[in-house]
Amino acid sequence: MIVADRVWDGRAAHPLQDGFVLIEGDRIGAVGRVAELGDSMTALPRIDLPGTTVLPGLINGHVHLALSGSSRPVRDYLKDARTGIAALTVRAVRNLRLAVESGVTTVRDLGIVNEVGFTVRDAVADGRIPGPRVVTSGQPITVTGGHCHWFAHECDSAMDIRVAIRRQVRDGADWIKLMLSGGNLTPGTNPLAPQFSRDELRACVAESRRLRMPVAVHAYDPQSIRWAAECDVDTVEHCLFETPEGVGYDPATADLMAENAVAFVPTVSGALRRDREGPAPVAKRVHDKQTSIREVFRKLLAAGVPMVAGSDAGVPERGFGDYPADLAALVGAAGIGLSPRRALIAATSGAAEHLGLADTGVLEPGRRADVLAVRGDPLRDMTALEQPELIMAAGVRVPPPSVHQES
Repeated sequence: MIVADRVWDGRAAHPLQDGFVLIEGDRIGAVGRVAELGDSMTALPRIDLPGTTVLPGLINGHVHLALSGSSRPVRDYLKDARTGIAALTVRAVRNLRLAVESGVTTVRDLGIVNEVGFTVRDAVADGRIPGPRVVTSGQPITVTGGHCHWFAHECDSAMDIRVAIRRQVRDGADWIKLMLSGGNLTPGTNPLAPQFSRDELRACVAESRRLRMPVAVHAYDPQSIRWAAECDVDTVEHCLFETPEGVGYDPATADLMAENAVAFVPTVSGALRRDREGPAPVAKRVHDKQTSIREVFRKLLAAGVPMVAGSDAGVPERGFGDYPADLAALVGAAGIGLSPRRALIAATSGAAEHLGLADTGVLEPGRRADVLAVRGDPLRDMTALEQPELIMAAGVRVPPPSVHQES
């Protein structure tokens, strides 16, 4: 039994004061106030954590476990790939450890070779390696030479897409990921235009729905985002509304996303965090672009579009241990206007709801014992997330980083 000054369940407007969370194996047995404990429970072994808040473990809705997060992750990836699957797997295992030590108990990987992604997912689930639970698309779908082609299925027709989806389902994917637009990581692609046709996107969604698979779409530009909303995908990754001239936000697209409950995943928190932390001057055009993108996300939220937090960990300068600080960077006027509670919901109960993870994200009986205790109160000050006192993933306590460093 964990006892703390505050217990926040992932939904409530305010935390319970002087609360407890009872852990029974890999599940939560009970949540409540210490004063309400019955005689039979007061004798249970307990972990007292004065000065802390207990909340659900964090969910990072967009990561790439086989990427390094260095300034040149593609170079690092291709070097590892030349060495072989073992090198990519070692990278992924290390990133999983960094993530769980920061309080992340679930990650959704949206781009990784199947042999690595499915292997580490199953190894965590079986208790063979430490880490957060992994939900993964495995290899995404792109065009020949398209965004992230080095670990993707390259498809140039609706039938190619259907075949790739069937193979992913056969091999054990949890999600289908389509690279609808180009991307900044891949030279020779255009991030500001679709690389598939609307009919090809429709074929992707139709085949995925036939096989009962959720669909995530990578989309930067307004046209790609509009098509994704029209085709009723589950999540739009990045969702920048970026154009050659700047940003082209479309209120009608936002309304359609809200109507269809299409969630957006704003993977800009790392850039926002660096803006706050770094003294280096930023070019005016870059500053203006970031300001415009922040305004896009504020408008999406105001329109009622659901949001799932995700950092894109693994891409340049996005570390797997940085997620708590990344979430804090979304808060307030310098972020995208979120309150601490709303940012936390996007990384706990809200993320679980929109990613189809009904057994986590909330502290309530029967859910997985994915638990984070932090020094202070993150509902008032999000930097408290950077001071973890206790982390449990499916009821297993995560050793502090110093234990790994010494062993």
